[in-house]
Amino acid sequence: MRKINITVYKKNGLHVRMAAGLIVRLQELVKDQEILTSIHVEYKNRCVQVTNMLALVSLRIRQGEEFTLVFQQDVPASVLQEIKDYLETVEYEDNKEAETDRLLMENSVIFQEAIANLPNGMVVVNSENIIIYVNEAATKLFEMSQEELLSRRADEVIPHSKLKEVIDLGETQFAEKQKLKNYTILANRAPIFYNDKIIGAVSIIQDISDIEKLHFELKKERELQERLNLVLESVTDLIALTDDNGNFTYMNVQMEQLLSHLELRCFIQEMVSKAEWEEIKVKQQSLVKVMRFSNKESYILKIKPLLLDEEFRGVVVSLSPYNEIKELLKKLEVMEQRTKYLEQELSKHMKLDEAFQTIIGNSEILLDTLSMANKVSKTDATVLITGESGTGKELVARAIHLSGKRKEAPFIRVNCAAIPPNLIESELFGHEKGAFTGAYKDHQGKFELANNGTIFLDEIGDLPLDIQVKLLRVLQEREIERVGGTKTIRLNVRIIAATHRDLIQMIEEGKFREDLYYRLHVIPILLPPLRNRKDDIPLLVDHFRKQFNEKLEKNINEYESGFLEALGCYHWPGNIRELENIMERVMTLTDGTVLSLSDLPQYILNQQDPTIPLKISGDILLFEEYEKQIYEHAAKYYPSYNQLAKALGLTHKTVAAKLRKYGIEDELGKKYQQVGEFS
Repeated sequence: MRKINITVYKKNGLHVRMAAGLIVRLQELVKDQEILTSIHVEYKNRCVQVTNMLALVSLRIRQGEEFTLVFQQDVPASVLQEIKDYLETVEYEDNKEAETDRLLMENSVIFQEAIANLPNGMVVVNSENIIIYVNEAATKLFEMSQEELLSRRADEVIPHSKLKEVIDLGETQFAEKQKLKNYTILANRAPIFYNDKIIGAVSIIQDISDIEKLHFELKKERELQERLNLVLESVTDLIALTDDNGNFTYMNVQMEQLLSHLELRCFIQEMVSKAEWEEIKVKQQSLVKVMRFSNKESYILKIKPLLLDEEFRGVVVSLSPYNEIKELLKKLEVMEQRTKYLEQELSKHMKLDEAFQTIIGNSEILLDTLSMANKVSKTDATVLITGESGTGKELVARAIHLSGKRKEAPFIRVNCAAIPPNLIESELFGHEKGAFTGAYKDHQGKFELANNGTIFLDEIGDLPLDIQVKLLRVLQEREIERVGGTKTIRLNVRIIAATHRDLIQMIEEGKFREDLYYRLHVIPILLPPLRNRKDDIPLLVDHFRKQFNEKLEKNINEYESGFLEALGCYHWPGNIRELENIMERVMTLTDGTVLSLSDLPQYILNQQDPTIPLKISGDILLFEEYEKQIYEHAAKYYPSYNQLAKALGLTHKTVAAKLRKYGIEDELGKKYQQVGEFS
């Protein structure tokens, strides 16, 4: 590779005539076409092919400015010197010659600017299908820069350019629709002639993406209108629409026949009084009444206002034969009550803050829980979240934080069960330098890090009793002291605690402080286990399917018949976390695009829900034998006494005593362990 730096001394810079002369001179000196096309001009971080005159002139190199001529392949030094002498030689320019160059350059710039700012894209190629010009609109549509397009073969960089075909056939192509990556275009292509010879081709490209979308929307609108007309003509009721003055603007055949038979004019005021009409307009309330026309047939008249942007635009009128509507009127009160109930249920979801929308599910029991959490999030009250492992306690805690006034401040999670007892005080409250061996510097605890924000104390039931005492002081006084320190640090922290343990039982056993419990228990939130919200399982399965499709780079989009039903029948001791693990497992092992029953673990397919009573047949046994069978069967599905006790509706103490009595403690959690630990 050879480079030479050249300074332009011409008054009008590297103008059109000079650029043309440079190209002619190079063509005379360099006979090898491959070498010639590899010569480039570099100027202000732009690089153009020297034989591309449009691109060369578009650089607008002014008098006294320097550019670099780059030869990709070796050429004789004499060629380099001759080109440098040609460009840098200062020749006499009379005024007319300079004025001519100026006019040529101005016209060239005007022409380029006009094309460059066209709303439509333009691509120009030479006779060898090499792109010699492309405007900004075209680069936007092709989503490529000018540097990526210029001096490249059009058929290599532009999908379906067809400019080579235009050059070969010499025929113009009109309005050909093409689909690019993100745009739909219409392309017009034409050959460029000079002295009856094709010297290139041009393509004008129009973006019709918005027009395509509009066409699609109009098509849908027409289909909807046709469907609506079909529905209105198919119903047995007589239906009409009016404008805001009461004039009928539409009526179905049945209504038209009735009005024609009664010789009524097309005004709603002939069906209702003027006072009723004014009340409908002003109060925008519906009207229902019984009407008897001159043919002695009675109808139920229903008029409902049409509002657009809260402005009255007319009414919908319907007439239903009275005999047919009697039964419906009887059910009206029931339906209104049901509608009110459904609106209340819907409002629970609609009123939830955006942060709670990330929690999947719409079962009533879950929405009731989230509705309470949503209300609590607007306050600074201490919250205690309880529920089995895997029910999403941390998700709810984070949603409470993100929907409250502290959402811009830190959210600090502390897993109390994961910190060694000898370190937990330091982790929570921090320590001073030298407080103990290894304390080489001051250390901020989790409470300090959470200042002005929220601290989430997960698995609060695992805190040692001595730390419970210090936590109680924090709750009461809102201040801490670091380990080894004497300075009191004031805090402004919201506390959210969570546990899967039965804290009341722990209080009875002396493992949890009663006063701390009531300090934490200001706002209790109980998360339901998955077995109590099985309507949410299809939603959760679909959520995990999409999540793991992306993670595993798969395209699984269907379920075999019975797949969801099998998951719905399982009792889910590990709750949502267990379901997530099952979905990851089956999607990892599935090769196709459909999740099948055979993909599920055998213990789900051959399951027996521990809540289903045992079927006991044969000779009558002693009560204790039946009791032992019940405990032996149920214990397999729960990993702890607490969870087994909840499932059986008994206390922790009773369940533990019964398992010891029958010598079946080893049965606890056997089936659960096959699934894995989900806590």
